[in-house]
Amino acid sequence: MSLTEVPFSDFSNLYLSEHQCAKTRRRTRDWTIPVLKQCGIQSGRVLSAGCGNGMDLIEMRQQGYEAFGIDLYPPADEARPWATIAMANALPFAANHFDAVVCLEVIEHVPVPDRSAAASELLRVTRPGGLVVIATPNRYFPVDEHAAWLRFHSPFRDETLSCRELQSLFGRAAQTLTWKGYFQLERFGPVKTVLNKTMGIFDIAFLHRSPLNPHLFLAFTK
Repeated sequence: MSLTEVPFSDFSNLYLSEHQCAKTRRRTRDWTIPVLKQCGIQSGRVLSAGCGNGMDLIEMRQQGYEAFGIDLYPPADEARPWATIAMANALPFAANHFDAVVCLEVIEHVPVPDRSAAASELLRVTRPGGLVVIATPNRYFPVDEHAAWLRFHSPFRDETLSCRELQSLFGRAAQTLTWKGYFQLERFGPVKTVLNKTMGIFDIAFLHRSPLNPHLFLAFTK
C-alpha cells in the first residue's frame, strides 16, 4: 500500500485509540509547544494540518494557544468543535489567518500532484513572519518508526521527501528543528531513553539535512 493511502478503518482503529490519543498529547506537550515557543510563537492562532485524533488541539488550547485543525476524517469527540474536514490543498481559512501551521507526518501522505498546492495553501494561511512546521520521514533514509516495528520505504519512490525537495516545494530555506521530545521509541524498551538522547545528534544542521538522518523536522518562515 502506498503511503498516500490511509483507509478509514486504519484511521479509526489506530488513531482514535486511547494509546494513540495519549501519544499525541505527549508529543504536543513535549515537542510541538516547546518548538513553537523556541521559534517565538509564544501564543496565538495555530493550525494543525492533518490533526488526526485532534488531541494536539486539546493540548495546545490548554496551554493558551487558539488551536484549530483539519483532517480527512473526524477527530475524537473532544476535539470536534475546533476541527474541520478538509484537504491540505484547499484550506477553508482566510489568508494570513494563523501565527503558525504545524503539519506533522502528513506531507508524505499527500499525493504528489497535490503537494505544490498544499504547500502554497499552508503558506497562504500563515501570517507574514509566521511559521510552517513540517515533520516527515527523510527520503534518503529507508525506514521510519511509523509501524508496529519499522516501516520501510524506498528512496526511489516519491512518497517521502528530502530536505532539499521540501525547500524547493516551499520555495525557501528551512530552519532545522530539534528531535528532542518528538518520539518515545517505546518499542525499544529499556534502551528507549538512551536512543532518544542519541538521536539528538541530528539536531546539528548538516547532519539533519543528510541521508544519515531518519526523520526531518523543519520550519519555514513566511
